[in-house]
Amino acid sequence: MGQNNGNGTATHRAKLEPVLNQEVRVKLLKDKPYTGDNSVGKYFLYSVVNTETGEELAFFAPDYIHDIIAEKHLGKDSEFILKKVPFQNGSKISSKLEISLVRVAEKVPVSSQTDHLKEIMRQCLSEAIDITRSFTDVPFQNDDVRAICSSLFIARTR
Repeated sequence: MGQNNGNGTATHRAKLEPVLNQEVRVKLLKDKPYTGDNSVGKYFLYSVVNTETGEELAFFAPDYIHDIIAEKHLGKDSEFILKKVPFQNGSKISSKLEISLVRVAEKVPVSSQTDHLKEIMRQCLSEAIDITRSFTDVPFQNDDVRAICSSLFIARTR
């Protein structure tokens, strides 16, 4: 799975795989995980950064970890510690992840996020109109204003 880094090339994040009995402190890079289905079932892919190394990682959260993240309304910039610990299930010894919350940054409500984007778009449109009016000798069309506005909006919301 690739991620576009803005210049047309794809980057791949390493998968976060905690070592047994070692803690990894991470910070969420986005409010929501990428979700999908595969042969194993539903998955929740979070973009995180290791706070110690600064490395961006892909974290496939088990259902119970995803449920905690969703229940606590963890959003972008929330930090937590993951630790893989052994546990015994009958005669079999397995491992599971434990999560400890460090800092909770709540998700921005969609309505206020939408209002913020509308305001940015209004500003971009106003500036695009000002730009085209400043060139009195060029016959700009509505599509030109739209293209300038879109370019400004994309640049400001990245």
